[in-house]
Formats: sequence, C-alpha cells, structure tokens
Amino acid sequence: MGRMTPPRKIPLVLYGYYGFGNWGDELSLLATLRALEGIGRELSLPFAYRVIVGNPSLVPPLPGEVILVERRRPAWMLSALLKSRGVVVGGGSLLQDVTSFRSLLYYTAFLSLAQCVRKPVVFFGCGLGPFTRKLSVKLVRKLLRRVRLFLARDEATLAFLRECRLCPASLGADPVFLLEQEEAGTSSSRLGVFLRQEALERKEVLFEGLRRLQREGWDLEFVAFHRREDQEVAESFARRLRAPVRVFSKVPEVLSYFSELSGVISMRFHPLVLATQSGIPWWAFDLDPKIVAFSAHWEGKNLLSLATLEPALLCAALQGAAVLREKTRVLRDVFRQRALAAKGELAHFLGSILG
Repeated sequence: MGRMTPPRKIPLVLYGYYGFGNWGDELSLLATLRALEGIGRELSLPFAYRVIVGNPSLVPPLPGEVILVERRRPAWMLSALLKSRGVVVGGGSLLQDVTSFRSLLYYTAFLSLAQCVRKPVVFFGCGLGPFTRKLSVKLVRKLLRRVRLFLARDEATLAFLRECRLCPASLGADPVFLLEQEEAGTSSSRLGVFLRQEALERKEVLFEGLRRLQREGWDLEFVAFHRREDQEVAESFARRLRAPVRVFSKVPEVLSYFSELSGVISMRFHPLVLATQSGIPWWAFDLDPKIVAFSAHWEGKNLLSLATLEPALLCAALQGAAVLREKTRVLRDVFRQRALAAKGELAHFLGSILG
C-alpha cells in the first residue's frame, strides 16, 4: 500500500502591528497562532501562515508553518494575500487614528484590498478606536460592513459594531488571555513598573510617589515593555531610584515574570492583562481608552490620573492591594472564558468557509 499524501495546508494571512518590539502585540500574535493551530487540529484543517511584520528580527519564535512577510515589501504582501484563503487580524486596535491618520489609511487599504480580491476578513480579540476624525469613522464603517466576523475585545467595541449594524459580532477578550501563565504567590514585595514617555510629563511627582513606595517596603523594578520606546524612560527612573531595569528577550521570560511580582503599575495595556492572568493586583494610568475600559471591571479602583497625580494618592491607591487581588482572580476566569468562547466562534467560522 502506498503512502498517504498529507493534506495540503490552507494558507492564511495574519495581520496586525507585529514586529515592532512591543511585547503586547507579539504575544497577541503568538496567542492567535496557538489558537489557530488548536482549531486546525480540531477540524482537521492544517494551516500555513503568512504573517505581515515590521522587523522580522523582533518577532519571537512562533508555532506552525510560518513565513514572515515584511510590510515594507508590498509586492510580497500582495503575493501572500492572493495565495491565501483569508485574513485574520489577531489582537490589538489597528483601526484607530490617535497614532496617526496615515496608519489608519495603511491598515484600511490592505484590508479593503483583501475584500476586493474576495478574501474573507475576520477580527479576533480586537478593539476599535479611538477616532478623532469623522472621516476615520466613515472609512472604518465602510470596511467593517464587508467584514465576515468581528470578535470584539471589549464591550465598547461591540456596542459600536452593533449600534452601526456593521458586521456579525460578539464579545470575546484579548487573545493573550488564552496563554498559560503561572499564578503569583503572596510573599513577594516586588512591584513591576511599566512606564512610557508620557511619564516625563509628571516626572518629579511620579518620582516622589515611587520613592515613597520604596520607603513603604516595595521593591521597584522598571520594565521596558516596548523595547524601542520605553527603555530610556525606564533607565531614567531606575537610576534615580537605584532600582533594576528589566528588558525581556524571550516569550517565556515575559510570561513567567508576572508570577514573581506582587503588583504592577503600568502605562501600557498588556502588562495589565498579564498581571490579571497571574492573579496579581495592578494600577494603571488613564492614558489609553482601552485601559480605562479594562479598569471599569474593577469599578475604576485601580485607575490613576496622571494629570492630577500626587505622591500621596499613588501610595493610598496601593493600600487596596489585597481587595484588588481577590477581584482580579475572579475576573481572570471571566476573561479567559470569554477568550475561549471567541476561539470557539472562530473555529465555527473557519470550519464553515474552509471545511
């Protein structure tokens, strides 16, 4: 009897803000790929992936059969798109114009092209906005009317989609909630601090608040979560406070780090997701709508205002660590179930169009 020929793999394009040194986006990519690999095994639909990236050297090792396609090579991107069976946008908030209107045009142009060549587009664990221009909303609505499925990361995104009756949509969660993490203990006094350039706007007030936390017994560590953008500000604060700086180089380091902490202070969103996964309390600054929306699940008790920050307010917020820890462990299970439900919907969708 001759050997059976293995089934030909189904090519998919994965699209997002990948390959730019931001661990939140790289982990979203990893989680999306792991979800697709699991779906492929469940449905006997083996996938091959073409992942659009900025810098391939900044992308961590990925599961499955993956080819990285640099976004500065449009001919390669077009070739990958034409050979694919569909496009999966995994995690993040690509469709927003706060970063720049130009970036919104870039993303909507590629996804609109995918629709023009009849490639189904699905969003998995994504957010929308914020939008500062009426033209941005018009462009996004036009694109989303032809999207086949949108699995929203948050309630505000789902409300926007349903209010405008744009495409089939349901509530999921950030894909990073699908990644396995260790639960943190309770004996540590280590506090991970994730700052962005905006920290320099209230540098002295923030410095004094963090110094008071040191005096109260917290061991501060400054983490450059976006390697290219955060390291300078992390090192600046660390030097003044004589604290260590952490720069990750591998995925296992990122996922295990949060289990070593007793809390997180962050200006970035994904450290909050990872802290929640490890069951530790976190406090965040109101610099990003998705952070504000996430904090609402804790009734905003872990949300800080950078504009009105005072050292005493920062110290007072951390007094509620024990209560926040218990709430976090409850919500962790809620978000993980939402992420698993979204994975199930993605499996059903892919099975219906590819099976």
